[in-house]
Formats: sequence, C-alpha cells, structure tokens
Amino acid sequence: MVGAGIALTGIFDARLLLLAVAYHAGLAVAAAVDILRLPNRRAYTAQRSVPQPLALGVEQPVELAVELEGGSGLAIEVADHVPLELRPSRRLLGGEVKDGRFEATYTVRPPHRGAYDFGPIDIRWGRRRGLWQVQVRHPAQQTVAVYPNMLAIREYELRLRRGMPLMAGLRRARPPGATTAFAGLRDYVRGDELRRISWKATARRDSPVTTVVEADRGQQMIIAIDCARLMTAPSGDLSKLDHAVNSALLLAWVAQNQGDRVGLLTFADTVLDWLGPQRGSTQVGRINQRLYSVPATYMEADFGAAFAYLGGRLNRRSLVIVLTDVLDPEASSELVRHALRLSSRHLVLVVAQSDPEVLAARNRPIDNSARVYEWAAAEELLAARRRSFEVLRRGGVLGLDVPAGELSAGLVERYLELKERALL
Repeated sequence: MVGAGIALTGIFDARLLLLAVAYHAGLAVAAAVDILRLPNRRAYTAQRSVPQPLALGVEQPVELAVELEGGSGLAIEVADHVPLELRPSRRLLGGEVKDGRFEATYTVRPPHRGAYDFGPIDIRWGRRRGLWQVQVRHPAQQTVAVYPNMLAIREYELRLRRGMPLMAGLRRARPPGATTAFAGLRDYVRGDELRRISWKATARRDSPVTTVVEADRGQQMIIAIDCARLMTAPSGDLSKLDHAVNSALLLAWVAQNQGDRVGLLTFADTVLDWLGPQRGSTQVGRINQRLYSVPATYMEADFGAAFAYLGGRLNRRSLVIVLTDVLDPEASSELVRHALRLSSRHLVLVVAQSDPEVLAARNRPIDNSARVYEWAAAEELLAARRRSFEVLRRGGVLGLDVPAGELSAGLVERYLELKERALL
C-alpha cells in the first residue's frame, strides 16, 4: 500500500517516482534475502506418533515432531489431518523451532470402535514479521484401529503388582478366588476370618482351629452381550454397547487371571458370534479381536434364541453374565422369562447401565414446579427398572444396575464377590 501510494503521487512529481522505484527495489532485495535465509522445502522431516491401537473412549495423546535443518528460532505451524470422528482437542499447532526441532501434542478420544484414516500433515514456517513463508504437505497417511480399552487392563496389572486396590471404587486390596475346596485345618492365627473357624475341631482340640481352603480355579464364565436397538443409545461419551464392550474385555482378563474359562456370545435378533470358553491370556486376545468388530444393530433382541443357543453349548454349570438394558417388567418380559429359564441350570447375572441423564434428573434439587414433573418422570423410569430386577431376583437371577461410567468397576467387583461367596 505504501509503495502504491508513492508511485501514484509520482505521476505529479518525478522525484516521488524515483522514490517509489527505490522503495520497491529495496523491498525486492529484502524479500530475496528473506527467502534465501529460510530453509528450503526439502530441509525437514516430520513424524506422527499415534498409540497402536487406540483405546475406545479414552483420551490419548498424538505426538507430532518436525525437524527443520537451520530452522532454529523460526515460527512454525503444523496442521494434522486427523479424522474428526476421533474428537481431536485441536488440529492446528504452532510455536517456535528450538535447536532445529518442533514438537507438539494433541489428544483424541475415540467414541466408536473401527479403523480411522489419518491424512497428510501440513507444515508452514517463516520468520516472525518476515516477508515469506514456506509451506509443505508431508504425506503421512496411516490407518489406526480403535479397539476396546486395553489400558484398563494395564492399570489393573500395575495395581496388582503394587498391592493396591484394583481400581477406584473397589473394596478389595487383592483379587480373591472362589473358596470351595477344603485343604485342611490349622491353628487359629490372629487376623483369620471368624467364619473360617471350625467349631467342631475347636471343641475337640480345646483351642481355636481355622479351616484352610483353596481357590477353585476351574470355573466357567460366559459373557453375553446384547447388540440390539436398546444398546445403541448414548450413555455419556459412548454408547451403551461400547461401555459393555470395554467392561467385557476387562472382565475377561480378570477371569482368566483367576484361572477361569471365559467364553463370549454376541446377539441381536439372532446370534452374531460365539467363542467357546477357554482359559489363558490367548483367549483374552481372541475376545479382544471379536469385540473389536461387534456390530450395533437396530433390531430387537431375541433373548429366547440367544439363550437357547447358549444352553445347547454349555455342558456344565456356568456363570452367564448378560450385558443388556432393562426397562419396565412388561417391556423386558422376554428377557425376564428366558433368564429365569436359563437360571435353572446356570448362575445368571443380568447387568444393565443406568442412564446418567435420568439419574441426574432424579437427583437434582426440586426448586420449581417444572422440576417436580421432571423428578416424577425420572423416578417412575427408575422404579420400573427396579421392579424388573426384583422379578429376576425372586426367580433366582442376579442383577446389577450401575451408571455407565462405573460399569467396569462394578462388574469386576460383582464377579469377584460371586467367586468369594462360591455361588457357582
């Protein structure tokens, strides 16, 4: 603008015209010097580091690193072509090149399982208040898979090594096993559980005697996941199905750590997948692979077909954990009827996730007339669920109803409780 103004006034005064020529010549020299001092388009290397695989529903870092030869002190901007479905915290990162290197981090929180394609990385550098900037597009296409949350298992392992509680909310400091096998008697030691005292042996010896038991590590558990319409509903950041998938994977790992055989059934209006029960860490890997591809469908669940299929493949009494949704007794009548029938041969635990919005509507203070109706509607929904669980309980089916965010902790604790009580 300044040069154009001088050139325009140069029409009336030749001296101003010479000044305009000199101004533009100086500008051209400054621009040439600026661009010659900038690193060229081939003087860089760039790298993106993404956790492989990404964990479902967990915030995880994506790291970008650019090395720019002779670029120390330059301003730099990096834009990553990350899939928006991964909910990146930001896509444009900027700063200063220090010692020839620029590093930046943003986070992603995958809301769904599957494969996601990252695109190229755009990089731009230049001097602050400089006349030129260099921009390049670095080819960095890569496909990243989002799997069920394996990070919870790593946290579990770390806590076990340190002798800490399994996770926030769990009461136990170590994972107990089922105590069904008699292993002998010994003298009572301070700290032994009173319920382990053998009163007959105590009377014979005239001193306290404790029963020694050992864990039964040969039990069998089937995780049955409902993939039908009700499980597609959102519950916090994830769908109910994805919460169930994360919890199922953690539960499978805990069960194999206890020495139990674990199997998997997924179903909707028909049986989608079946993995027979086996023990060992290899089985957990198989379950993880199956859970990665568990589809959500908008069909109604056929509990009769799923439980009949299950009953025909179990040749021994098993713990069957059904991850589903529970409504009022009428809407959940098919689930209740077939769960009661299955419980005649197996120990059945029906697990449902409370809707956090319904719980919030019930728990918020009532400060106006509209809140009265909102509270009444929320309480009616929750009361209907309680009636369904009560019908199940009276028929010998166990129930667990927890908020989605507490599903993993609640489910693992309930499993350990069943093992400790030797209900199977």
